[in-house]
Amino acid sequence: MKRKKKTDNPKKVIVIAILAILVWIFAFYLYITYNNIEINPSNYEASKVLSTPNTQTVETVEADSKKVADVIEETTRKVVGISKLKNAGNSILSKSTESELGLGTGMIITDNGYILSNEHVTGEKYSKCYITLENGNTYDGTVAWSDSDLDLSITKINAKNLEYVTLGDSSQIRVGETVYAIRKSHWF
Repeated sequence: MKRKKKTDNPKKVIVIAILAILVWIFAFYLYITYNNIEINPSNYEASKVLSTPNTQTVETVEADSKKVADVIEETTRKVVGISKLKNAGNSILSKSTESELGLGTGMIITDNGYILSNEHVTGEKYSKCYITLENGNTYDGTVAWSDSDLDLSITKINAKNLEYVTLGDSSQIRVGETVYAIRKSHWF
């Protein structure tokens, strides 16, 4: 028979006592820490988050379509026809090309008659062109500014209280967004 050493028991007791004190200190620390946390339900707001997008319905498609149609209809009133010739003629047998006639469109950008277009449509600075509004009124226009590198021009007509487009912030445009081009050739 082997004898057990009596010296092992006091060491084990001391180790167990130290571990028990450490566990008690840790438990006391957790109790104090979590007891001081104040949770006030009025500070928190619960909200639902959809994990999947809303399903598309006929009603939502029709509503979105009406919104787009409303914007296009409103904007179309602010688009003008431009010609370098006062009367481009109505003959389908005309041998003139669009670039020779200077046919194109522009948009009203101020209520006092400034129109943004392309230089290849209006001509260079101080050129004369003819502007036809959506309501059929025709005005003599003078190119006030043009830049051939940008192919842009600003033409001035003598008119007041015109409806004009509201330009957006181009930094907000994202790849993949839908774009609509408005061109009206029935003015000529």
